[in-house]
Amino acid sequence: MDGKVLLETKTRVAVAPDGNGGLYAALRTPLSPADKTRTVLSDLESRKVLYVHAYCVDNCLVRVADPVFVGYGISKQADCAAKVVPKAYATESVGVVAQRGGKYSVVEYSEISATQAAARDPATGELLFRAANTANHFYTCAFLRGVAAFEDDLAFHIARKKIPHVSLPDGAPVKPTTPNGMKLEMFVFDVFPHTARFAVLEVARAEEFSPLKNAPGTGADDPGTSRRDLLAQHRRFLEAAGATVEEGVEIELAPLVTYAGEGLALVKGKTFRRSGVVSAVEELDVLAA
Repeated sequence: MDGKVLLETKTRVAVAPDGNGGLYAALRTPLSPADKTRTVLSDLESRKVLYVHAYCVDNCLVRVADPVFVGYGISKQADCAAKVVPKAYATESVGVVAQRGGKYSVVEYSEISATQAAARDPATGELLFRAANTANHFYTCAFLRGVAAFEDDLAFHIARKKIPHVSLPDGAPVKPTTPNGMKLEMFVFDVFPHTARFAVLEVARAEEFSPLKNAPGTGADDPGTSRRDLLAQHRRFLEAAGATVEEGVEIELAPLVTYAGEGLALVKGKTFRRSGVVSAVEELDVLAA
């Protein structure tokens, strides 16, 4: 915390990942020492890929390459777009997409006052700052190639952490129990203010956002809540298609069976009485009568 550099060993400086904002430089990094001209970006360009969907939070409900989101970004002619969900409550610990200084950015919950967090839109009664960031983005490849031009302007964010290191001069290992140093991280959303055209798409939290951030048993954003939310969604898919799922029965539908609830017409009028995982459409009859 006093500005000194920590050592991992007596002869090696301690380093850490630079945060998900390091994505942009990684896209320009050679994929192989044998061919320094081939990068992720050059590979995308050679295959004539124009658009990219990326998400940066473990989320069992994410819709990978969501055609609605990608189509929305294209229709808005956006360089970059963000998918958001309504905040669950005013003090929820999430960043929000908002304008700051006339430019779009993510304002972290630690950067907004309690009064601002609770402010309501007088016209609708909704939270004024309600667009919770889900780290779910649409990009044009042209924009990704252009990040290099302003990357040096992206700020590092301070993360105070418990950083293992060695003491000097004996090199004895030190495992701190309280934060003892700072890691410098870049955030993936720090490119938002540099977009010429930016778009936001709000989606239903129950359908698209169940983040996994905490250890089992925490009761919030942990493996248990992820499992609960996925199974609840798949129950909704089946019921919307005309099936009945008995109380206590849990059905998981593999992505090959349905992407967002479509293709389930054959379950209409059927009742699911046994729990199980359906990995192919033809297996639906095994669990249903």
